[in-house]
Amino acid sequence: MNRQPLWRSTPPAIFPVILGLVGLSLAWRGLGQSFGLTAGFGDILLGVTTVLLAFFALSYVAKLIARPGVLMEDLKSPPGRAGLSAISMSFIVFAAGLLPYGELARYVWWFGILLHVVIVTFVVKSISKAPPEGRSVTPFQLLPFVGLITAPLAGVALGYTLISQVLTYLSLVVLVVILVKLAAKFIRTRPPEPLRPSYAIILAPMGLFGMAFGQFGPEILFTVFYILAWVVALVLLVFAKWLTASGFSPVWGGLTFPVAVFTNINIMAISKGFGLVATTGAIAGGLIATALIFFIAYKALKMWAKRDLAKKTGSAVA
Repeated sequence: MNRQPLWRSTPPAIFPVILGLVGLSLAWRGLGQSFGLTAGFGDILLGVTTVLLAFFALSYVAKLIARPGVLMEDLKSPPGRAGLSAISMSFIVFAAGLLPYGELARYVWWFGILLHVVIVTFVVKSISKAPPEGRSVTPFQLLPFVGLITAPLAGVALGYTLISQVLTYLSLVVLVVILVKLAAKFIRTRPPEPLRPSYAIILAPMGLFGMAFGQFGPEILFTVFYILAWVVALVLLVFAKWLTASGFSPVWGGLTFPVAVFTNINIMAISKGFGLVATTGAIAGGLIATALIFFIAYKALKMWAKRDLAKKTGSAVA
């Protein structure tokens, strides 16, 4: 029996995993610099991740060209919206990895920013057409609506400090609104087991806001978000069994970027004099992030190759 090429069903669920790998490559670069080790592993990981990002991004473009309607179909579900938002976020974060290579980082950064704005526009359109139950707030909404908090990672170094500040404060307002609604929803009803891992996504913005304020101030806000990142990380660690009670699923992709961000903010905290706490967070975070992200990436790529990832996430087929 002839089966369709894999690119025709490229699942958005693969992109949060790619985003996590990009974040991990930055973390290993930072770990190398902080502890006097070679940055070689981080560079190798960034190279491998570059290939994966390019391959899956081009695969999705091919799928979109073959049948443009797949975009709105993939955007019908919250995980689908998060997955597509992770594409543009991956490019924005990837730009930070390209900073040592000159002007290429600038072009990739702008591409990611503009792509994210386009994706968010389609996300809003999709949500506006969804039934009331489909508009309910979920942690997945953090990726499209707060995703531009990744901009300062490379934006400040590229000279776009003002743009980075504007995007940070706008994203902060949206973050507060989403977290308040999430808290109210959580009080009323607990999430079903398969969706519990998505709550780990909350760790990512805590770390990213801390890193943003760590670059352009005020320093007090870096400290506030650094503490919040630790609090959320410890809560997630304590409730890890509850989060993963349903076993491995594509939703685990949402675990990858947050643990990488936690490692990165601890690396920044080392340079700011947070001593043993930051060193412990960077080492423990790096070890946990590496093991967890590699495991999830292996499982996700295996599911993709077997076509299970697209089936289990309801990915549209071109």
